[in-house]
Amino acid sequence: MARNSIPTPYGGLIFRSRTEARWAIFLDELGLKWQYEAQGFDTDGEWYLPDFLIFAPLGNIWAEVKPNWWEDPEGIAKFRRFALQRPQPSRAILITGVPSIHARPLVIGGDDEQDDPGKGIWEDDTQEWRPCPSGHHFDLAFPGHFGAKFAEDGCPDNFGGDGEDRIARACATALSARFGKKKDDSTGTAA
Repeated sequence: MARNSIPTPYGGLIFRSRTEARWAIFLDELGLKWQYEAQGFDTDGEWYLPDFLIFAPLGNIWAEVKPNWWEDPEGIAKFRRFALQRPQPSRAILITGVPSIHARPLVIGGDDEQDDPGKGIWEDDTQEWRPCPSGHHFDLAFPGHFGAKFAEDGCPDNFGGDGEDRIARACATALSARFGKKKDDSTGTAA
């Protein structure tokens, strides 16, 4: 756990940090199913426990949440080793910071030369959380031509859904969440 982490309750679970809890709220608001710390892995003889397993329309995503890039270089190195050995087919993403409309996680996924893009290894930091054309489902996707931002998950092209607005509301809800205050035993003031 990072030194500035605050264990945070949400949805009957205790998250290791408020940042993780905020991402859980974001995922819930978009209707994405997920599990927190679903499964641990032996990665080159070292134990690794991804923060989230997200069941996205385009396939499973293993997600690691960090407050920023520089606070936990050892944890990021562990994530990268896991990403190379993750269950296939799946994607692995490194999320830094709190949910925002233009959050761009580092996505580690497949090889463009393979038949199954969920296999192999590549890195991309240009994908964003996007709605399908009808605005019902959400996944990571490239912004696309002319700034179009839709996940291509097979939904019909019923453009005009409220997907973009739902992403904005999910970010706002996650950022405005207030978690229980804890009393500092030594001074009697709220921490």
